[in-house]
Amino acid sequence: MKNVVAVVNLKGGVGKTTTAVNLAACWTEIGKKVLLVDMDPQGSASLSIGVMSEGDELLDALQNISALPVVATVLPGLDLVPSGMALANAGLWHSESRGTDVLTRCLGQTEGTWDFVVIDCPPSLGFHTMNSLMACQYVVIPVETSFLGLNGLKQMAGAIQSLKTENPDIEIEAIIPCRAQPRRRIHWDIMDTLKEMFPRKVSPIIRENVSLAEAPGRGKPVILTDRISKGADDYRLVTLWIDERINGTEDSGINQVRQLISTL
Repeated sequence: MKNVVAVVNLKGGVGKTTTAVNLAACWTEIGKKVLLVDMDPQGSASLSIGVMSEGDELLDALQNISALPVVATVLPGLDLVPSGMALANAGLWHSESRGTDVLTRCLGQTEGTWDFVVIDCPPSLGFHTMNSLMACQYVVIPVETSFLGLNGLKQMAGAIQSLKTENPDIEIEAIIPCRAQPRRRIHWDIMDTLKEMFPRKVSPIIRENVSLAEAPGRGKPVILTDRISKGADDYRLVTLWIDERINGTEDSGINQVRQLISTL
């Protein structure tokens, strides 16, 4: 399956689920069809778009190597594979040596025509994250603009590099600075370090924004709860930036969005 994007960071609280949900939503806003796969047993991505699940259907699919349970969401063009705490048992059914291609095989049996599959991973390098990384071509790493965030990023980059022998297609496509506060000097120090570590892979920033914090409680992406907000516009720009990189083309609309956001 083409254009499978895993959103991952081993450090929690960096905006990982927020990024997965809002990237998926913003892609649908520009006419793409997206499947959001919630591989985190906490089910935060599912809850963030108003779907509650125990995760039994997803666990059953992984156990039986069958089609994933796909449900429609409130956003046209966005489908979801919901998760819940039952998914925490998934790793018990597969040995480490034979269980890393389970999600790949399940995706291969799942019928649907999506432009992108976005996978939200838990903040650990266990069964769920390993399967997500083995199934994807593109890795997106949200990172908090702090020095502790940099340390977690180094660990994540090392883990991805070690997987290249098993999944040669995997690449870190974007580092997304989240919860950024440009008025603080440390922000620019971290940004300079990120650009040195990952040349041409650091996306536009996601600013600290109350709309992003409130949206999950309303069960909708920020483009639906507060479509004219810094949070919504930041994710629109990042989504266009990533889309441009993956597809290798530049849409004239991207420059228009950049110009609009620069005035906010």
